[in-house]
Amino acid sequence: MLSAIIVLAVFGCIALGWSSARAAAEIAHFHGRRACEEAGVQWLDQTVMLESLTLRRAPDGWLRIARRYRFDYSIDGHDRKPGRLALLGRELQWISLPQPVPVAMPDSSLNS
Repeated sequence: MLSAIIVLAVFGCIALGWSSARAAAEIAHFHGRRACEEAGVQWLDQTVMLESLTLRRAPDGWLRIARRYRFDYSIDGHDRKPGRLALLGRELQWISLPQPVPVAMPDSSLNS
């Protein structure tokens, strides 16, 4: 009887960990895609990849899981550059990718 309870508890912990990891990956997916859209670049492979997993103390003093994700984007469709983002718990901490691509303005001195 005790061994069945232990097995169920272990299985429950594994299921909870997997569910938490999937939820964090979906949040990272959302932020990565949105950042690429705002920067005017193409988000490649439609996915994020977990780079690291650590414990960090949040501003409220509680320990949270800190995850770093990597994704790829392209500026012109012929290149591949890495982007990164970090989550602390389920909150976005930072994201790294290029600034929005400036739109070329016509040179007004040529029309004078």
